Amino acid sequence: MHAAAGNKTFVAQSLLHVTEQVSAPSSAVSDAISYGSCAAGAEEIERRRSLLSARLREATANLQAEPSHSDAHYVSRFSGVGIFQSALSAIFADLPDLQGYGDKNPIWVTTVIEEITHKVKAFFERVHEDRTGKKQPFWAALVSELVRIGQADDRAPYPKGAPQVQALPDNAVVALLADWGGDNDAAKKIAAIVRRQKPDIAVHLGDIYYGGTKLECEIFMSMWPLREDLNDPNSQILKKGSFALNGNHEMYSGGEYYFNTVLPAFDQPQPFFCLENQYWRILGLDTAYAGGRLKPQSDQDPIAGQWNWLLERLRSSKKANILLTHHQPVSAHHQEWMDSTSLRNDSTDLLNQDGIGQDAIFGWFFGHEHRCALYKDTALPYNARLIGNGCIPHEVQHEKACDPGCTEVDFFNKKETTPGSNVAVSSFAKLTISGTELLIEYVDETYATWGAEVWDATKGRLGGKKFTEYDGRQQ
Repeated sequence: MHAAAGNKTFVAQSLLHVTEQVSAPSSAVSDAISYGSCAAGAEEIERRRSLLSARLREATANLQAEPSHSDAHYVSRFSGVGIFQSALSAIFADLPDLQGYGDKNPIWVTTVIEEITHKVKAFFERVHEDRTGKKQPFWAALVSELVRIGQADDRAPYPKGAPQVQALPDNAVVALLADWGGDNDAAKKIAAIVRRQKPDIAVHLGDIYYGGTKLECEIFMSMWPLREDLNDPNSQILKKGSFALNGNHEMYSGGEYYFNTVLPAFDQPQPFFCLENQYWRILGLDTAYAGGRLKPQSDQDPIAGQWNWLLERLRSSKKANILLTHHQPVSAHHQEWMDSTSLRNDSTDLLNQDGIGQDAIFGWFFGHEHRCALYKDTALPYNARLIGNGCIPHEVQHEKACDPGCTEVDFFNKKETTPGSNVAVSSFAKLTISGTELLIEYVDETYATWGAEVWDATKGRLGGKKFTEYDGRQQ
């Protein structure tokens, strides 16, 4: 990831400039497309140029119309813009003097961005030399990278079959990361802190930034915290206990690299799974393949198999069922509340299925919204927890209540990365299972614990020990 790729003004101006360059045929554009695609014929190059031009125009329009999600580091929820950000980040990785996050000279973030957003055309004419020695203007290198990445017109095929139920130890530590799939400093800090917890299980709730590309998925795996030697971050991935859910950013590239790169690396055959013991059942589910939905629209819908499998699990022996998804079924904020309408309706239909019942879901952990919030338990049929971002911070919460008509909240995490920054701290959820009890701690990138609560499988979801916020000043 790179600071410039998360600066909305810079991304917008970059899109406009590259779109202008690609809009008309030229030898420089043809050379850039040929280099990125290995296409040789003039007719094929022109076809690719025309397609890329249309996609860039669409991305520009989407960026200009996109509402704010209050992210401190801009990540678009439109696939074309996300792919453009992926290309920007990949090209910036070749420029040592323009590194942002994690660089030894982070002053670039506050000076060079401001300079090049005003002089973007001059900047984009700067000669760029990639790893192979190819020299071309920066804009042309970006065109080559966009063609190289491509943009999926179709979703990758959905894996066949259903996963086997896996044993969940009676005593175990589970780390839940959400919106963590980047390589900035926050992601690295979270990974290091997760390793210190020595988890038995680690689950990513989805979003590999910016577009779930092959390079980004490879970087995601190189940073994965659950290793065969937890003291050595370069040791092999510990496949047993590693799980990854699908996110909307993975689907920007059609899900191809999530399905064909990440899941095989974890020995995870499907994008959903079940872990259970005598008291608890953890169900990881894919809400991204169908754009934020669980319920299939027909028997031929690729996600029909997951839905039917989920019904079987919930109808089986009664246990405290915990759902894990990328998308949120509820929200305290109007825009996200509206975005979650389909999943909320699907969850209502799920609980109304014969043999399941309104008390079938004990708790639900999710990401996508980047905030950290504990929703009011008595306002919902399940305990809902938005666990916070793993590397894409939002502006700090200032609200003390939900927007009108949205889901009531008991606690917002309002901690800043540094006092006065107005940038929310990155965090993850640590679940410690001890028989019937489940201790949930919300740990941030500074290794501080915001607060904790205890759920008890035998006392019902409203039993246990209520959340205690360790820094009450935040509220």
